[in-house]
Amino acid sequence: MMKIDRFTFLFLLDGIVALFALLFGTSMNVRMAAAIAAVTIVLILISIYTIYDHRLSLSSVLLLYTIATQFGLVIPYTIFGREVLSNYHDYTLRFLRSSMLVKAILLGNFAIICFETAKRMTAVKRVKRPEKNRPADGGMNQKMFRASAAGFLIVLLYFAYHVLFGSTRLVSTYEGFMRSSAYTSGIYAYILIVFYASSIYLAASGTIRERKTGWFLWLLIVLIFAFNGNKGEFLYALLAVIGLQGSLGKKIDVKLILLSAFLLFFVIPSITLLRSVGIAGNLGSAKWDFVSVFTETGMQIRTSVYVLEGLDHKTISPLWGMSYIQPVINMIVPFSHKIATSDIRKMFPGYGFNQVIESYLNLGVAGVAGYFGLVGYVISKAENELKSRIDLAYLGTVTCVLINASRNYFAFVPGQILIVTVIYYLIKKTRVGGRNEV
Repeated sequence: MMKIDRFTFLFLLDGIVALFALLFGTSMNVRMAAAIAAVTIVLILISIYTIYDHRLSLSSVLLLYTIATQFGLVIPYTIFGREVLSNYHDYTLRFLRSSMLVKAILLGNFAIICFETAKRMTAVKRVKRPEKNRPADGGMNQKMFRASAAGFLIVLLYFAYHVLFGSTRLVSTYEGFMRSSAYTSGIYAYILIVFYASSIYLAASGTIRERKTGWFLWLLIVLIFAFNGNKGEFLYALLAVIGLQGSLGKKIDVKLILLSAFLLFFVIPSITLLRSVGIAGNLGSAKWDFVSVFTETGMQIRTSVYVLEGLDHKTISPLWGMSYIQPVINMIVPFSHKIATSDIRKMFPGYGFNQVIESYLNLGVAGVAGYFGLVGYVISKAENELKSRIDLAYLGTVTCVLINASRNYFAFVPGQILIVTVIYYLIKKTRVGGRNEV
């Protein structure tokens, strides 16, 4: 049970206002909707600093990334106006003039409230678990390190093969990389999963000083991604690593703040700015940008607006849960490859998607509450109850898949979770020194 203190009461009151606005706020304007969302975000940030003991856990980074996808563009736009979006064409921003924008904002706000409420239900009693209480297992840590190093070598060999025998270059523009043999290969998605999992198991296996070789391999792969204009390929893994460290007990400190600021306001914006012309030869043009990383991530709310318009105009039909059920059916039934959201993908090619509108498209407001309440509850409960590093690392890989899904369709999620589960059991079953340490 949650303790109903003054702060919790304010959060619950905010949730009641948000739900009322979503169901009955037909005459609300964009500024008011954004203001309600801003209040929710502030309360969540205060929670991280107080209730959750200054830690960015796995559930926290997933929640914060969801917030960025929903409000990273809208809130700066309502505060600073069109000038903050000067890099975008009017046609790209046409969704900001839609009558459905207010509902999209309110849906996003309701989603993060459901997530945070479920998170509090499981975490409040057990939030202060210091890292020293996580039992260290030298043999298991060594197995995780070896597995991560092997994964990185697989990724490096994959790129080496495509550089030597395919159409891939080590340094290219983003468009060039998307046309390359490495990107268009059918196994590229699996290579990314191997990289995500390897990154997280490496972080769980020991400190950077203890695992310098592994982090050197990781950095080589990140440079390949970066010099080809890719950001998400390593950003998702890095977010999960930060969350893993928080779940192990590491608190937010000056180093983490400085590293996050450098990545968010220099590295990521510079990759975005230069990837169309090539990064390696234009490093001198890299620059700081304190807004673009949020506005680019927050562009996902446009898919919410367009789907809400489609539902209103009857050009899009509700999915009644099938976009969550069908991927599981496809895993069970041989030769079943149906995708419930295939028509929507054709309508909005290259736009990505988001789980706020996909859950709403399936079961309305109940779908949003169900999806975000369930994810918030399960991830938070697991991160506060799992005791071993390898189990938390596995949870980190699942969280990484869900972070990716925050800007995409759900269709790939069950399959990717199955893959990271197989990786987890392979690591646990591996023998070290002739001894099975499961």
